[in-house]
Amino acid sequence: MSLSSIFQTFLHFYFNYHYVESASSYIHSTFARRVQFTLRIVISFLVAGFLAYKSPLSHQTSQGFLIPLISVMSLQETFGLTVAACFQMLLGLIPSTIFLFIVQKIGLGYHDYLAAELILLVSSFFIAFICSQSQTRKIPLVLCAIFFATIVNQRSIPSTFIFQLLETFVIGMAIAVLVSLTIFPVFATIDIENRVNYCLLNLQEMQKSITKAFLHQDKISAQISLTRTSTIEEIILTAIGPIRMKLVETRFEPSRFLQRIFNRRRRHIINLTIQEQDDLIMAWFLHVRSMELMVKQCRFNEYHRDLIQELEAKLQHICLCQSVIISTMTTSSSITKDEFFHQVSDLERAGEALRSTYSEARLRRLEDALESAAIIQSEDYLSHSFFLFQFDSIIRLFTRIITTNVKKFVPAKKKQSLKDRLTPKWSRLFSATKCMIIVGIGSIFVMVSPLATAFENGQWIFVAICMTQGDSVGGAFTTMKMRLLGTLLGAMWAYVTYLAVHDDVYQTFGMLVPWILVFGYIRPLPRLNYTATVAMITPILITLGRIPYGNTLPAGNYALLRIEENLVGIGVAAVLTLIIFPVFAIDLLKDNIQSTFQACRDNMNSIRLIYDQLFYNKHLNEMSIDIEKEEQNIQSFFDVQRNHISQLITIQRNLIEHASSEPSFWWVNNKCSIKRYKTLVQQEIDMFQIFYCIDTALMRIHECSTNNDVQIENIQIYPINDDFFATFHTELTTLSDRLSECLNLWSSYFALTQRRSHQFFHHFICSKTKLVENDLLKHEQKLVELHEAIYRLQSQHQDTVHKIMEHYLDRLTQGDALSTFVPYMNNNETDSILNAISAMYFFDN
Repeated sequence: MSLSSIFQTFLHFYFNYHYVESASSYIHSTFARRVQFTLRIVISFLVAGFLAYKSPLSHQTSQGFLIPLISVMSLQETFGLTVAACFQMLLGLIPSTIFLFIVQKIGLGYHDYLAAELILLVSSFFIAFICSQSQTRKIPLVLCAIFFATIVNQRSIPSTFIFQLLETFVIGMAIAVLVSLTIFPVFATIDIENRVNYCLLNLQEMQKSITKAFLHQDKISAQISLTRTSTIEEIILTAIGPIRMKLVETRFEPSRFLQRIFNRRRRHIINLTIQEQDDLIMAWFLHVRSMELMVKQCRFNEYHRDLIQELEAKLQHICLCQSVIISTMTTSSSITKDEFFHQVSDLERAGEALRSTYSEARLRRLEDALESAAIIQSEDYLSHSFFLFQFDSIIRLFTRIITTNVKKFVPAKKKQSLKDRLTPKWSRLFSATKCMIIVGIGSIFVMVSPLATAFENGQWIFVAICMTQGDSVGGAFTTMKMRLLGTLLGAMWAYVTYLAVHDDVYQTFGMLVPWILVFGYIRPLPRLNYTATVAMITPILITLGRIPYGNTLPAGNYALLRIEENLVGIGVAAVLTLIIFPVFAIDLLKDNIQSTFQACRDNMNSIRLIYDQLFYNKHLNEMSIDIEKEEQNIQSFFDVQRNHISQLITIQRNLIEHASSEPSFWWVNNKCSIKRYKTLVQQEIDMFQIFYCIDTALMRIHECSTNNDVQIENIQIYPINDDFFATFHTELTTLSDRLSECLNLWSSYFALTQRRSHQFFHHFICSKTKLVENDLLKHEQKLVELHEAIYRLQSQHQDTVHKIMEHYLDRLTQGDALSTFVPYMNNNETDSILNAISAMYFFDN
């Protein structure tokens, strides 16, 4: 290996960017990423610790232990997330600091229980109302807790005490940001690109495996080929999962600047934004999954065997062309723009050759059927047209990425009316009131002298109550369990540390470093993230927090006291969370499910309306965009709807986990198990996939009709085809109505099984209709009607095929040539429209 290669590998490892062909499985493994993250935490802790205890700053503040504690808490896995966490904390900290400084300056709260309590309640209500999410309000509440615990229990404090406290928080956050930027930096932007490259390679392999299965002549061989596909799909889902969350993190990073630096060799080839790369991966994944679905349902009969003999070479050539493009997109090798365009042109030509071969094959099947009076089964025609339509859509995805400087249409955001602005936000008001009451009750451990004496000023009980609040009962309980476990582990190590090194600062750092290494490695795991964080900061708090007091606070008692205070704080918080305006995750989950069903209904209605516009030129007053403008309008319109559904499903997964830990899940109107809710999520994902593929088909129809305004009219000049599209429109409308009725019924079930208090406080519904068990039986009738609509659609297509065959036979009998009455014979755009319609038929079935 040359010196330049070693240096390049080092740069890739240090800055965590790499291209797939040069990436070592060891250098860029999950283990290496976690080790880097752990080292960042350790370095952040040591820098903050030495700054707090071995620099002039140590003589300026008595809360020096907060600097390493805040630096460890603030440091996140990516630079964008670290900046986001610090920014959100500062949004709450700065206004709170100014308010508390004014309070201290005018002398309110000094050794005055009532005045201090009143001000605490006001400030906690203000913080909870402004910071609507529990994660953003915790640190400002902790600041208030420390401030009031200090001014009530200490005789004299400097007038700038609150700003000194803010200074320690800011220094800790600044160290975290600096370390995150300079020590093995992981940018969310580059992490997404790494994941995209990884997904591109695996999607190519998945598509190859599915194509190989499609080209088999029997179902058993095809199923064997698909076994590997399931494994690849799990790998892709694991890689795609975090991308949506990391897109939020990229808002706090100079994404385009980072892309220019790290992708300077291939910017002239592909220059997609992070969002566009995510859209590319998700679109390709949905198309490939649709192909897999078709292969699983494919009838490996004579029609299939004859067809694959003609298409095999073309399909393999397309896969080869795609592999070349994927290799170019994921490697660091230099290539000119003309060479890349040539590769894309090869793929386009391969796709055109496949379309032409398939059209010729269909024509020969049609001639054979007309000569032998054989019956063409619509299932065979639809399934194969659907499979090849997915291939065509994937090719179009890659040809579209070379288009640059195209400004996407962004639907205008709906402006809030004055009435909406003035309408009270009841849910936020109740949430802020709940937070205020919990903080007020927790403050008695600080402000009531007997309790404060018994619990060493009681401030850590107060802190535990502030830090265990959640957006729902399930979320709070999950946080409490993690905090309790982390506190127990951290307190034990703090006691061991004291026995080993006593009060020596340097040796204390030496004992804490291996502990931070262990839990820093565990911290990236989603289920153990908060537990690992608490386990890391607890020994920092206990050991460094007691050093200024020396032997006046024995370490054993100090560690046990922290455990006791956390137990009391968590116990009090658990009781208060349940009895004061409880918001159960199971109710929020049902709200989310209703919103998801409504989004699905809206998407289905949009599909029907745009179909009407394309084939019948009906005016769409219900649409929020004018589809006459350009293709980008419809595409962006569908993108907004799909992104909304995707976000709802992501939130739904988290709510299911929180709901499973709630007592309400065990006794309140709940007949669905966690397993059923997870099944429901999977069914929503399947609907999401169906809507995407139908949307893609409509986009293809719209593009073809835009390229040549007379294409759809040309298709409809044949009477049989007029009947075909009219009948399909009728059945599509019926299917849409039946699906909407089912979704409405299921939405009403989830609405009726919510608690009365939730409907009153969150939806302001004073009366509630009781759930009638017999009404639930209606869903069986609705499902029967839905299946009947699907069956009619299948029968209608088969009948239409028979009528078309009779019409073609009559024309042949009259001496006409096939080219004069078969729509797709001499027109590629017409052929594409018919294939798109067939794809819609297949998915509707």
